[in-house]
Amino acid sequence: MAKKISPKNKTLNHKSSPVVIKDTQIKTKIFLSILSIIVSLVLVEIFLQLFYFSAQKKLFGLTPQESTLNYYDNDLLGHALIPNQQGWFVSPTKEYYSQVTVNSDGWPDDEHVPTKEDSTYRIIILGDSFVENFQVSLNQRFFKTLEKKLNTISKQKVEIIALGRGNIGTAVQYLILQNYAAKYEPDLVVHLFFTANDIKNNSPILQNDPYLPYFTLDPQNNLKLLPAAKRSQRKLAPLKENLKKLKLTKIFLSLRQVYLNNHLINLNGYPQDYDIYQLDYNTQYQKAWEITQRLILASQNEAQNMNAKYLLVALANNEQVNPEVWDSILTLYPQMNPKDFDLEKPDQILKDYCSQRDLTCFFMLPYFREYINNHPNSATHFRIDGHFNQTGTNLASDFLFYKLSPFLIK
Repeated sequence: MAKKISPKNKTLNHKSSPVVIKDTQIKTKIFLSILSIIVSLVLVEIFLQLFYFSAQKKLFGLTPQESTLNYYDNDLLGHALIPNQQGWFVSPTKEYYSQVTVNSDGWPDDEHVPTKEDSTYRIIILGDSFVENFQVSLNQRFFKTLEKKLNTISKQKVEIIALGRGNIGTAVQYLILQNYAAKYEPDLVVHLFFTANDIKNNSPILQNDPYLPYFTLDPQNNLKLLPAAKRSQRKLAPLKENLKKLKLTKIFLSLRQVYLNNHLINLNGYPQDYDIYQLDYNTQYQKAWEITQRLILASQNEAQNMNAKYLLVALANNEQVNPEVWDSILTLYPQMNPKDFDLEKPDQILKDYCSQRDLTCFFMLPYFREYINNHPNSATHFRIDGHFNQTGTNLASDFLFYKLSPFLIK
């Protein structure tokens, strides 16, 4: 016999129905809200993909909005450009963009055959993004115009090979010289040194980038390599790399970087980059300078092992050359007492070291300052980005022509 349901049970079941319905409605609303967000993000991503594609092709009057150059994990250098590619380089500040062609050896330069002809005088120029010189087109880069000028005075054919890579310091530059330069059989190595961050780049603590190699000193006071970590070996690396292909992810990461740049301050209340000009260095900057000086000496020895002369050339920093730039920094960070800083201090340290070690060193700063004094309404660097603009690029070429000419005229 079927069990009868009492009136009381009927009442309970009847009362629970609205609760179940309401719970279902809430779940449906949540599902629809999530679905709406996902669809919106997909539509935004599609729009951004179309926009950036059009910008890369320079359609509808648009200009490139992001760099399209591709890098790979390099076992020795941390990262390197993939050879045989062409792409856009766009400044994070959007102050300039340029098309870059990478040769078969992975350098943003023309092709250079390893074997050198007897009638050729080869110059290797070593450095960071100032040597890449992406701010201008290839035929306008300082090493290209310098090569043309030197060939007007030299009896030998002059060939300049630029081995520049952005976001590196003296440590990686030394490794490039040690492992990539010898095959070109250089007669002269010109090492461009950027005091604004090359010292910081050589410190794993100050730079705080595990994906770059560094050097330390062993108990015998010899340089010891600290290999770089690999991005490809991170947790969930494939997923992260695929997410980075999304334009929304890139926008989020760029906004995050802007935030970090604006809030990356030391205990004194301003970015630690400016500590390079401090009258009294902290312990980390002192260690970074010690390693840097040893790397410079090692670079000279490496060049000499190739039977090449070695020249160290200190670049002129934006805030050193243009007074209004330094004034704007002091205004932005009122915690910085001008009396605690000396913009010429890093150059002076370098001068003293060169004198002690009998290194041939040249300094661009006086040359750039003289130009600004004679052309007060001119700019030599991009104001925010800080790299040479076309004027600064031309000045660097002229300066190097003046300094290198005696090595060619016998």
